[in-house]
Amino acid sequence: MTQPDDLDRRLEALGEPEASSPAQSAEEELRALEKLIRRRVRSICLKTLLAVVICAALVFGLINPLAKLTAFNPIPMEEDDGGFTQYLNAYYGTMQPYVRLTGTDITDTGFGTYDAALHVVGLENLKVHVGGYTDVRLTIRQGEAEVTSDPTGKLTKYLGRFDSDLIDRTGLLAELEKLPSSAYLRLSVGTNTPRTLEELRALPAEVVWAQVYDPDVEYQGGVNLAPPMLSGDETDPRDLSGPEMAQYYADNLELLLTQPKLLTSLGIFSNFRVYYVTSVVEEALASAREMEDFRSRNFCVQGSRDEILALIDQVAPTSLQVDHIFLTPLSE
Repeated sequence: MTQPDDLDRRLEALGEPEASSPAQSAEEELRALEKLIRRRVRSICLKTLLAVVICAALVFGLINPLAKLTAFNPIPMEEDDGGFTQYLNAYYGTMQPYVRLTGTDITDTGFGTYDAALHVVGLENLKVHVGGYTDVRLTIRQGEAEVTSDPTGKLTKYLGRFDSDLIDRTGLLAELEKLPSSAYLRLSVGTNTPRTLEELRALPAEVVWAQVYDPDVEYQGGVNLAPPMLSGDETDPRDLSGPEMAQYYADNLELLLTQPKLLTSLGIFSNFRVYYVTSVVEEALASAREMEDFRSRNFCVQGSRDEILALIDQVAPTSLQVDHIFLTPLSE
């Protein structure tokens, strides 16, 4: 049992009869009590402060490093020749057309949380700017990613891009013909006939993204065929043959699976479906490793008005979506 200290004894003595109290004036007794009370309060404050310091030391000295060790850290990955930027390029290149990253600036905000500013080239960009201001931000918390700022919608995904019915072809061509010859367009084109990479490259307009045609699996992603900028030791898909492109697609799927938690938090998209399990990607990877050539029947193109009209006439699309129209190829 805790023994009473001097303050406790003096407080108890105040309630005792006068005869049993020490021969001391009331004023002196009160001064002595005040001194003891101040000492007690100081002791309590020091103990409280010490407890706070110990807790802070545990949080920042043990819990914070432990959180960093157990959670995905994109900073070393990015420092290794832009590895995190390459991962995001593999992700967005597989999931959606037109999107390309030219770099990321990552800040460690503590406890396994990171803020990444993304330099993104999107649907409405023809020119590429490296560095500078970016309003696209990604927060990575305990290995899971969330887009926390994207006011212009550069990373917004469009479902059912190749599943809409083709509108009246005659009416569509008539509307496109009204555009000035300087107009530059981006379109999503769906067809019935799978085309090889060589056939895609021979079309009148430039194919900038193509979805793989693999009827043996449920999930089918795509590849960027004309990226505006490469970082690190990335492969330039414009230099690849059809069989090499099939392996390039498989390599991207394999890279995405190295961070399954990050992948599922970003979302796995294909046509009008969204998946949150990696099993569909694993199945697609196994099939892609066996591909002998790359083929596609759904792809995105860009070109002048006349090039687009010639392409529509040549491929006889089953679905068509006008993604964006620029005034000229020199548009911002």
